[in-house]
Parts: sequence; structure tokens; C-alpha cells
Amino acid sequence: MKVLIIGAKGMLGQALVREFSDGNEVLGWDREQIDITVEQDLRLKIQDLRPELIINAAAYNDVDGAENDPAAAKAVNGYAVGNLARVSSELDVPLIHFSTDYVFDGAKKHGYDENADPLPISAYGESKFLGEQQLATNAARYYLIRLSRLFGAEAAAPGAKKSFVRVMRDLAGKREELEVVDEELSCPTYAPDLAKRTREIVASKAPFGIYHCPNSGETTWYGFAQEIFKVLKMDVRLKAVAASRFPRPAKRPAYSILLNTKLEPMRPWQEALSEFLISNS
Repeated sequence: MKVLIIGAKGMLGQALVREFSDGNEVLGWDREQIDITVEQDLRLKIQDLRPELIINAAAYNDVDGAENDPAAAKAVNGYAVGNLARVSSELDVPLIHFSTDYVFDGAKKHGYDENADPLPISAYGESKFLGEQQLATNAARYYLIRLSRLFGAEAAAPGAKKSFVRVMRDLAGKREELEVVDEELSCPTYAPDLAKRTREIVASKAPFGIYHCPNSGETTWYGFAQEIFKVLKMDVRLKAVAASRFPRPAKRPAYSILLNTKLEPMRPWQEALSEFLISNS
């Protein structure tokens, strides 16, 4: 199968390229090869390629930056998804697109299943929800896969932001005590596990629609940091603080647990984190 992966240099994109390369013809494109915000350019390039599956892992993921430049976020996370959706429909090719727990307002402590109604509370969340709407309106056959708190090998794309795991490891060697937010409950997602689950969805010919694919279990940023240093056997003094300790432009959902009700549970995030840290220590 010929698979086109867009956003191939990102954290998830790299994992998808590795996962799908086994037994498939994979083309990994990033900004240098395609601008998904320009529909005519995108159409010509993809029509010429004639892929059998399109996977979009490209995204504007600067949550706070989106508050200052919502138009840029909507261009990439929203309208560009519509561009891809229309082209995929014209070619009668399935499209996979990834979204986020930030499309929800975080008011439900028990979490959100695949049928929950999005209600974003930030410009970033609004841009991702716009992408979901564009996908549903314009794509004939699609998988919308939501994830949260992605971690894994760092992105190779220029200017990519550091992952939470990388930030914690870097700060641990510079400060005697780290203050970490003990709020915002969500589910960490390991990029290789998500890539594997994405391939399983395709291979099993699962019904088109929405899927929630985080690793099992939930935690706060503080709990995530605790587990990082536990695995690394690093004696780091952590202090749990409220989100108000670090004022940020964008609001974050207080509870954004993604409930997976359609597929077998993925392994616990702690197990995935341990594998990642030990293999990259």
C-alpha cells in the first residue's frame, strides 16, 4: 500500500513513518515538500502521487501562541484539514487526521468518550475543533483519532517545541526544586504506541469515525514528572503547585480524560514511559 504521511518530521509523524514502513511504500512529507494551507498546490502534488492512504500528522501545536495568532492556528489545524479532506474524497482515498483532548472544556471529571460534544475553551482548541468539522464535512472516508499529552522521540522539524519529558530532564540538572502543576488531569500518549494503534485501525478495517487512542490511565503534570524521575532513578525534589502558579495565555481543560470505548485498551502510560526512558537513557 502506498501511504502518504504529512508532518513526517514531527514527534508523531516520525513514529508513523517507522510503523507504516514495514510492508508499505511510505512517503513522508513535511513543510519542505507540501504546504497543506494551499489547496491547489496540495491537490496537484497528491493527485500526482496517487496514494492509497493519507495520514495527516501536521499541526500548529503552540497552545499559548494560538491565543496571539488564532488565524495561523486555524489555517493549519482547521482549514488545511478541509483541503486534505476534499482532495482525499476526490481521489476516493481514506484520510486519517489527529485531534486533541483540548477540544473539550474539561468540566466532566469522569472524562469524554468519542461521542461527547466538543466545547473548546482556547484558540488552539477552537482551531482543532474546526479541523474536526472540516474533516467531517468534506471527507468521504476518514478516521479522526484524538490523543493527549504526546511523548516520545523529539521532533526533527525546525522550531519544534520540546516535549514535557525533555523539559523535565533538562530542568532537573539546573534547579534544586521543580514546581510542577498538580492539576489538569489527562492521559499521556506514547507516539510509537499511537502509531501502532493507528496501523491496527487501518489493518482491521475498523468503521470510519472517531477514536480515542491515549495510553491507559490518567495523571496530572506533577504525577507525570514523578514517574519520569522514578524511572530514571533521579533524586529530584518536586513541589506540587496550582495552575495559577504559572499564568498562561490559553485556558487548559481541568479534566480532559479521553475515554476509549471502541477499541481494546492501550497499555498503561507508565509502562510506555518506562520503555521510552530506559531505551533513551
